[in-house]
Amino acid sequence: MKKTIYAGMMNGLRIDRCTRDGAYNMIKHWHPEFEIQYFIKGRRHFFIEDRAFAVKPGSLVLVNSGQIHNTYSEKFIFHDRVLLLFEQEKFAPQMKTFDLDLLAFFAKNWGVIQIPQEDRVYIEHLFARLAQEAADKNFMFKAEADLLMVELFIYLARLKNSGQAETLAPQSQEINEVVQQVTHYIRKNYATVGSLDELAKLFFVDKFYLSRIFKKSTGQTITEFTNIQKIQHAQKLLEDTNDSIAQISLKVGYENKTYFDRVFKKYVETSPVRYRKKQSAYKKSLRDINDY
Repeated sequence: MKKTIYAGMMNGLRIDRCTRDGAYNMIKHWHPEFEIQYFIKGRRHFFIEDRAFAVKPGSLVLVNSGQIHNTYSEKFIFHDRVLLLFEQEKFAPQMKTFDLDLLAFFAKNWGVIQIPQEDRVYIEHLFARLAQEAADKNFMFKAEADLLMVELFIYLARLKNSGQAETLAPQSQEINEVVQQVTHYIRKNYATVGSLDELAKLFFVDKFYLSRIFKKSTGQTITEFTNIQKIQHAQKLLEDTNDSIAQISLKVGYENKTYFDRVFKKYVETSPVRYRKKQSAYKKSLRDINDY
């Protein structure tokens, strides 16, 4: 069962703290926002791209924009965590004032940073203040939220620069040569990839063995990996072409548009139509800003 302790939302930012005392396995997904998860209590498993992490109290997870990720319980049930999602374009200008580059920071430091025990109360308090500003929206709340975000990243940058930050290493995973060949093949031929049986025959391996080692090496089933490649290419077509949804569905390998809609929404958390409208509106807003 999920229990929300606090939550706040404002333009370009969403934050909440919640606990769960039941098993919870998140679907693999990605989004344009930066994501931070901070674990106060409990343990979880995290997958980011092809890396697996075992997080624990004090773990701060950094997920870069567009990275495929998920989290799951396994044998660890209870956890208490803070989730922060925010848009780069809403906070980058303020960060640059303080010589902080969000894109560079996430590109270099995505993964898990372990916050020192003596700093954890400070970090928890900072997140709680940010959520309160986003929820209450009192006078000059946006300015205060900007300052709190700057404070958070100054702290993280100092922690990394001091050498005191413990970076949790990914759990060891066997990267099988056959898996590398299969992933390369799927990336190149995502629209026409056949069944598990066909892939196994193509690479001269037993299908059950292939299924097992692929999941162990990537954290994804072959079906998940293939669908993700298709949906990511569909996103590009929705953004960069005027093709109809039905045409895009066929181009990325889905003959059934209804099924394409369902898979797209599963991973992107919105429909293809709404995704295109949102991206179109965003590009228009950028043009308006640049023309101003």
